[in-house]
Order: sequence, then structure tokens, then C-alpha cells
Amino acid sequence: MARDAGFGSLTLTTYRDVPWNGPYYARLGFRTVADDALSPGLTRIRVEERKHGLDRWPRTVMRRGLEA
Repeated sequence: MARDAGFGSLTLTTYRDVPWNGPYYARLGFRTVADDALSPGLTRIRVEERKHGLDRWPRTVMRRGLEA
């Protein structure tokens, strides 16, 4: 659906080390996005997550391309 809508990738934020989070998404083809490569929108999301205490455990942003 996302590809059909013209999107080139999917992004998500998740707990980095929880087996059914970061490692699971990595197995599905998602790759970690470095903090210095985050878009302004993803940076705002990470700031909000921190405000809500979600960084109590390591979190990460991940992206997966939607190649045809």
C-alpha cells in the first residue's frame, strides 16, 4: 500500500534491544538510521518520546526501503 501510494520507504521508532522490537524489524529488512541522519520530523518524534520517558531503555529509528 505504501509503495502504491508513492512512498519510497517506511520508518519506525522502537526499542533497540528488545528481541521482538529492534532485532525483529532488522530481520524484516529495516535498518537503523543514525541520529545525525534523522529528518526534522523524526527528530521531533524522538524529542517527544524522550519527554514521555520512552528513552528509559535504548530506542532507535529504523527505515526500510520499498523497492519494487
